[in-house]
Amino acid sequence: MRRRKLWIALAVVLVAAAIAAVVYLRSRAAPEAARLLPESDAILFVNLRLMRLAHVFGEAPPVSYDPDYEQFVKETGFRFERDLDQAAFAVHAPSGPAAGGEGFSERARYSEIFIGKFDAQRASAYFRKLASNTEDYRDAVIYAIPHEGRTVRAAILGLDTVAVSNLPDPAAIHQMIDKYRAAAWPASGPSLVREHYYQVPLASVAWALARMPAQHDQGPSLMLPGGMEMPVRWLAGSTIVASARYLGALHLRIEALMQSENDARQLFETIKTFLALLRSVESSTTQGGADVDVKAFFDSLKVEARGSRVALTATIPQGFVRKALTPPPSPPVQPPAAPPHPSGKKRRGQRQ
Repeated sequence: MRRRKLWIALAVVLVAAAIAAVVYLRSRAAPEAARLLPESDAILFVNLRLMRLAHVFGEAPPVSYDPDYEQFVKETGFRFERDLDQAAFAVHAPSGPAAGGEGFSERARYSEIFIGKFDAQRASAYFRKLASNTEDYRDAVIYAIPHEGRTVRAAILGLDTVAVSNLPDPAAIHQMIDKYRAAAWPASGPSLVREHYYQVPLASVAWALARMPAQHDQGPSLMLPGGMEMPVRWLAGSTIVASARYLGALHLRIEALMQSENDARQLFETIKTFLALLRSVESSTTQGGADVDVKAFFDSLKVEARGSRVALTATIPQGFVRKALTPPPSPPVQPPAAPPHPSGKKRRGQRQ
């Protein structure tokens, strides 16, 4: 009898441990939008619903849209700034140099998952109108839409989910549909997510993961405030984990997982030098009264190194975010000059 009670107690403990493990794994699982993405070189995720609930943007100023977007809104009833809840982007780096010396951003391809409040019927009608052809795949319709010399494939996966990819091979969007239909286990997803999502801080409203190519040529550069550039070659071979959390202000953290401690020390010293230059530029351009929010941002910039990791942190006040979203004032409209009189004489009332 005593042994039986012991076995029962052990079974209860094991079941409780299993439930706790499942709950923990689900709590630390990446959002579904990111898990549905195909393999890629970088992944970006944004939780717009959480941002809206937290009033990250405050009272954002009204934005004017181009005619194509207004037509999209008219036909689908969908506004990204109002109806989009989550967005995940996979960046597929080019396999070789592009012809004509195009920049990295022009050569890269993208796969995307959008989750929000869609009217599936209106969205389907809009995609069908633009598509040059369609493909039926696992109960989903893939719309092939010509756009700027490329084919963009879009598929409505469910009542609130849309997949998009402009890769030339349809395998990417097939893979996203397969994952959605399989109701993938929360721990699954592309390798970047499986290996590094656990390093993203909890409650992040946005995060990004990227593998930097192991190349040492000049390559592209990261643009920094003040018009300064930071060559990407300094991050060659590293993995980047970036995140943003909202705690009354946006707290940014960009961490580089370097290949060695020596590489980390070199990057740490380089970033320290850049920060000193940035503060010098900011100080010289704001003489006579610095903007409080801008000054708070520059003062918050901090870099630290630990082992083979280098982390850059910053705090962006909400006022800074609002100012960044506010378009510059339009120049005053000058009244048109009076046309000359056909006779060449001044009109009555005009000075001679």
